[in-house]
Amino acid sequence: MGKFNFRAPSLPGHRSRQLLLYRRTCHLDFSSQSRRVLSRDRRSFAQAMQMIGDMVRPGAPERIAVQEAINRFTAEPVLAARDWPPFDMSAMDGYAIGEETLGEADQGMLWIGAPQYAGAPAQQLAPGEARPIATGAAVPANASAILVRERATIVRHHLQRPEALVAGANIRRQGEDARAGDKLLEPGRCISPALIGALCAYGVVSMQVCRRPRVAILALGDELKSVGNTLDTSIVDSNGPMISALLGNAGCDVTLLGSIRDEEFAIASAFEQLLRSQFEFIVTTGGASVGDRDLLRPAVERVGGDVQFHGVHMRPGKPVLFATHPDGATFFGLPGNPVAALVGARFFVMRAIRARLGLDAERPTRTFDEIPEAGPTRILKAMTREGSTDDCVEILPAQQSHMLRPLLSANAWVIRGGEEPSTLFPLFDTLNEH
Repeated sequence: MGKFNFRAPSLPGHRSRQLLLYRRTCHLDFSSQSRRVLSRDRRSFAQAMQMIGDMVRPGAPERIAVQEAINRFTAEPVLAARDWPPFDMSAMDGYAIGEETLGEADQGMLWIGAPQYAGAPAQQLAPGEARPIATGAAVPANASAILVRERATIVRHHLQRPEALVAGANIRRQGEDARAGDKLLEPGRCISPALIGALCAYGVVSMQVCRRPRVAILALGDELKSVGNTLDTSIVDSNGPMISALLGNAGCDVTLLGSIRDEEFAIASAFEQLLRSQFEFIVTTGGASVGDRDLLRPAVERVGGDVQFHGVHMRPGKPVLFATHPDGATFFGLPGNPVAALVGARFFVMRAIRARLGLDAERPTRTFDEIPEAGPTRILKAMTREGSTDDCVEILPAQQSHMLRPLLSANAWVIRGGEEPSTLFPLFDTLNEH
């Protein structure tokens, strides 16, 4: 538990908004019935994270070659296929000597045999033989130690008997690192370059890994244009590239689809195509609130989506939507404001990705020793100063959901409120650092 040493700027107020369960025409229903429906839909931040983790199930595995497994997650235990080392192996360049040479040194000489190189089968030592041997070469069965070349004294093609050696000196014994059948990795391990090298040495040729989650990203809004294609009254779609990068870095197979106009039928048609293409996650930005052109929810319901929650008691990102589909797809409707979209992807979508990969929920890097605050959960851009004497966490200015400049220096999020302990998370999920 850490002390919470920070400056917290005041946050701008946000008026409450009403979200609709049904939308039959283009006009909004602000009735008390709509407000009651919204109240039932809305969850706390903690409840929303728990619901996502509970409802998204691990995906089917696939078998791939070890060499192709970088940053993939194991779907089942990985076992060694061979001993490592696979045989008694010389640890040094030197001379293999027999048991009779161990013990006290004397003035006798050993004749030098033919060299033993790595990759060649080892023959028994002859009586009185000292055999030159290379690092990694198989040790003759009756050799007891390896004399390091730098410590050898050669006189007329003979090796002078060395000082006393301990049996097994400079010999790597078969299986001392791993035995065939040993469990090497548990499910849920991210494969690093070092692990690829180790698994190859242990004879593992292929392995079962979690399939890359297939994600489609779609921006909703007539006003959105791609980078470099904007007009005076248009807005750059920064959310799509940002979320695509976030999820791609987490190992997802991401398709960035651009923007679609604010028409319920057009949005629903796009959803139907994505469902037919068997995307596991459909992530949208914009259109999730209650404006007369916020058409995400009716489009989701039109294609058979079952809305699990629409609205979370949090800032930024309150109008986020989470829905499931009978075909197995999951919908995330993120707000259009860029920081709200980033927060929704960073926490809600990444919670679903972890669940699909069979991983546990992410844990905070720090929990602060404070009295939990009531009210909505606030997710605040922050900067930690590593190595500072007071272990300071600075809450950055400009916490509004459209203000991106703080992200140029932010490296963390502080989560406060919701009657939960205040916690610190890194700016991005450390999923690939397992």
